[in-house]
Order: sequence, then C-alpha cells, then structure tokens
Amino acid sequence: MKKLISSIVIMALAVTSIFQATSAAFEETVTVAGSSFTIGTSSGGGGGGGGGTGTNTALKFFVDLEGSAVDSNMSDTINGPVFDNIDSQWTDQMLVKMHNKGANAMNLISKANYVSDPDTLRDDIFVEVLAWNDANNNGVLDAGEEGQSYGHDSILRWRNDTFPLGQIAAAETRGFVLRFDGSGVTDANFGMEAVYDFVFTGVE
Repeated sequence: MKKLISSIVIMALAVTSIFQATSAAFEETVTVAGSSFTIGTSSGGGGGGGGGTGTNTALKFFVDLEGSAVDSNMSDTINGPVFDNIDSQWTDQMLVKMHNKGANAMNLISKANYVSDPDTLRDDIFVEVLAWNDANNNGVLDAGEEGQSYGHDSILRWRNDTFPLGQIAAAETRGFVLRFDGSGVTDANFGMEAVYDFVFTGVE
C-alpha cells in the first residue's frame, strides 16, 4: 500500500525543505523558522511571516491565519516565535493552521525535536497542543474557539511519546494552539537558552 507522509516542522535557524520519494513512500517536510526559548532575560519579540512556498504537494501551513486556502497563502515554511524572560509563571502560545491539499485523509502526529538545548531545558518547558476552530476566520483565538487538548507534557516527553492529533481530511484546514509554560523552570535555569523543532507528520 502506498503511504503518503507529510510533515510540518517548526524549526529554528535554517529554513529547509526536504522532498524524498521512493516506490514505497512519499515524504514532505516543511519548516517554521525560529522557536527559541530563553530563561530570565529581558522581554523580546516574536516571529512572523512566511518562507517560500516550497515543494510539498499535500500538507501546507497558512502564512496568513486570516487568509484562505489558496496557493499564495500556503507555504512549507513559516517563522516561529522567540520567547524571552521565561520564569515558572510564564505562559505563551503560538497559533498555526495547516491545510491538506491532497486527495486523501491523513492521520496527524506531532512531536518535538532538539535543535540546541545544551542545558536540557527540555525537562523544564512544557507544551500543550489544542484544537483551534477559528470560526470567524480572524486569525485570533477567541472565546469558545479552543477545542480538545491532545496532550500536555514537557518538551522531552513530547519528543519521545508524540501527541496524536486525529485526522485531517482532503481539502480540510485545521488549526492548532501550541501553548507553552515554564512550570518546571527554577532559579538554576537563569540565562539558559534552547531551540526546538515542532514536527507535524501526516500519514495516509
């Protein structure tokens, strides 16, 4: 049986697009550039914008969360957030929308990967992935739009255990909230910095 695998990666530093095809599998990877976490520094800005449209034929990110499912609003790469001044009370979030341009439904699975984490902040930064139904298509998480939680755990556990996200049908757009918190951060983490990839893989 032919498998269709489409991946969306939230990644810092380099923007990459990888396309690999064999007689048995079809794989796509897309990237969000810049998911950085810094403990106990002055507050800073965030990411935004998009990268190139890329080579993927099925799974795509929306560049403009208020936009529609047209080619000009789809990309294999978008910019991720930069989070500064993190402490044990800190929370923040990122909203993403993805669209299945393919002809078949796919099962979505999410996980984290490490780009740079010399001080193992992966144990101390937590993430929850939730469904987001942007009912009015304004690109903002409004009251009543937040759906079920697909998992809440440390970056470490997200990498090792993954969070299944259900199906994305052909021609369907799905939104997700990535909600982060510093509940594991202590004074020992002051000044530490880490960068992670967040990977969404669709499997037919």
